[in-house]
Amino acid sequence: MNENGFGFVDYSVFTDASKNINTANKAIEQAEDDLKVCQTQLGNEAIFMGPIADTCKDEFTKISLQISSMKENFNAMNTYLSTTSENYKTTDSNESKKIIESGIKNQKTNKKNINTDNIKSGTNVSNALSKYKDELENAEYATVNDKIFTTTTNETINGQPVKVTHVVINDPSQINGAPANGSYANGVETASSAASRLNSTILVNGSHFISDGREDLKGGNHIAIVNGQIETDGVSGGQELLLDNNGNIYNAEGKTAQELVDAGVKYSFACHSTQVIENGDISPSYNEPEKYIRTVIGQSNPGEYYIVTDTTENNALSDTAQYLADKGCNNAYSLDQGGSVTLVRDDEVINEPRDGSERQVGDFLYFTS
Repeated sequence: MNENGFGFVDYSVFTDASKNINTANKAIEQAEDDLKVCQTQLGNEAIFMGPIADTCKDEFTKISLQISSMKENFNAMNTYLSTTSENYKTTDSNESKKIIESGIKNQKTNKKNINTDNIKSGTNVSNALSKYKDELENAEYATVNDKIFTTTTNETINGQPVKVTHVVINDPSQINGAPANGSYANGVETASSAASRLNSTILVNGSHFISDGREDLKGGNHIAIVNGQIETDGVSGGQELLLDNNGNIYNAEGKTAQELVDAGVKYSFACHSTQVIENGDISPSYNEPEKYIRTVIGQSNPGEYYIVTDTTENNALSDTAQYLADKGCNNAYSLDQGGSVTLVRDDEVINEPRDGSERQVGDFLYFTS
């Protein structure tokens, strides 16, 4: 079974292996035919070659037996591949039946787009459907297909209203960062414009920024990495949100920008001092006691994330940290704050930006399907 990213099953590995075996079998059959020709020629010349011919015939017999054995082994391998492939397909079929029997129905409205066709068993999305069925039913917004499971619900954290967006993806390439207008230091852009341009399913505002769209590196930030390229060289201050090719978010104080790129970091977001959870520890969130409106993202498992979008300016970062820790998030970070806070599903802004309209910002964190 071939797994792509977080577990997307690709059954072409079975057919590819079978094709390779059939090619090898044809080569063996050709060798067997050539051997028979040699044996015939040897028989015709045996009267002249004497004992040498007898020795050659014995060796030909041994080779012939080895070829027969190889053919049997390859045929057995083909049978095993065929049986295994059918078993996996049957499992997938049964998993699809479970989804149907669970009562989760396909639907498409202006707030929910659920399509369970082609969802494969064992993937993150399949597991999320089973685990978060109630969440899906109670969500204000939902998008489900064979690549992504995501809901947005209205909740409260310590009495304060928030929007919580839960995202589960099958492949780490589905989470990324993007600078405004398609290139670094190329001005600023609204989140809805970027969402349309990037064809995102979920998109939020990203780094603290300055007017030309560059990351604002005041505080403990000393580097900027965009699309795997070093835009600002230096040594990490440990307060950047680092996103790597495996879809993990973390920080790495003391690492050079080049070390991080070599380790697979594809994007860094300037977070100032607003680290929320570090390796399960929520104490960093208490370093910023001011209540404010923020975008906070946490990662609970490979391919699974929670985004808290504050809807008032009365939310304490430590309360959000505790909420995300309870969801299983081991690392979490606060992105740009205040009027920058924007949550976009597809290309629709679904929160109410503090300033009354979208603020243009420097970059974005987004998910695709």
